[in-house]
Amino acid sequence: MAVTFLTGFESAAALVDGITLTGTAAYSTTQARTGSRSIRCNPASGQTGYINTPTPIAKWTHFGLYITTLPSVGRTIVGDKPTTDSLVLNSDGTLTHYVGLTAGGSTPALSTGVWYWIGMRGTSGTGVDLVQVNGVTSVTGNSSGNLAAFIGFRNTEASAADIHIDDVILDDAGFLAPSKVALLLPISDNYRDTLWTGGSGGTTNLYDAVNNCPPVGSATESDTTQIEHAGGAAGTTDQYAANLTTYTDAGVGASDTVIALQGVVVWGEDIATGTKMLSWSVVSNPATGIGAGSTDVSTGHGSGAVGTYSTGTDYWNESRSAIKTTGLVIDTYITLGTSPVMRVSRPETASRVASVCFMGMYVAWTPYVAPPVSMVVPRRVYPQLIPH
Repeated sequence: MAVTFLTGFESAAALVDGITLTGTAAYSTTQARTGSRSIRCNPASGQTGYINTPTPIAKWTHFGLYITTLPSVGRTIVGDKPTTDSLVLNSDGTLTHYVGLTAGGSTPALSTGVWYWIGMRGTSGTGVDLVQVNGVTSVTGNSSGNLAAFIGFRNTEASAADIHIDDVILDDAGFLAPSKVALLLPISDNYRDTLWTGGSGGTTNLYDAVNNCPPVGSATESDTTQIEHAGGAAGTTDQYAANLTTYTDAGVGASDTVIALQGVVVWGEDIATGTKMLSWSVVSNPATGIGAGSTDVSTGHGSGAVGTYSTGTDYWNESRSAIKTTGLVIDTYITLGTSPVMRVSRPETASRVASVCFMGMYVAWTPYVAPPVSMVVPRRVYPQLIPH
């Protein structure tokens, strides 16, 4: 497997989660498959509501689907019919696979009020598995290999509908068994060098400024909106580190399989003058492979003094690590009950203030499912058939 994108919508911020929201698509705490949030898409007839992931062509798309209200006519919930391969939710609860305008097979009917794990193939093939429901193949046939990364009601069919989406994972190697995504957030301070303080100069509980969902970074900073590095004498040892939520507390079990990790930090500058370099990484549990090297915090949404964190016009910039998919074996590289440690550092000597308003790490895992117990029918001996 090779996960190319993951999000569980727990940050409540589209740019942190790496998505774009269109139409009625919005964060919701009404339903959640994992954690406390999902994305609700509830357009009226002729309206849209969908998310767009940054991966334009997803070879295999997976997500949790919860149907509150079925449409009265078929509505596209994956892809862009008829431009790409697509998946249509019908009024009877079935999902039909389309290549352009040509309908293929359909899944069994899905019920309202139930979370399902949906997988859809987005790479070309003939006579291949196309759609899975809860890890079981429901539709086979042909795929053009053209699948846009839209999930939700991208098209404007003439019916209202209401669904929730959670635990989105894109993979370029194949279908995934039912899996989950959680966000590990700072829960306590691990280490602080003196030049790192809260936004108002606080020296304890800095973690409480970088675990807000959504981030609350502000031009009028406080000890709960962001942490700051004041500049001055600095170097690679000038650091702040936070302990994150343990994997156990996020829901990962001892027999589960961790399939991907990705860290994200949101940072900015108090004044646009001068360059402000920061770096960050997860330094333990696992020990390597998650972070970003020395980067100018003014890159991304542009150079400027930070405002109130919102939609990307505030000069707060999201720094996302590469997705780590190797070296994730539990009890070898990952200890479930121990906090990962995430660190930010100021690897330069500078006089200007750099700020961080969010730190966290997404984890995707596949829960262990015990194989079915084999039913062995005991042999019954009939005494009357035993030779005398």
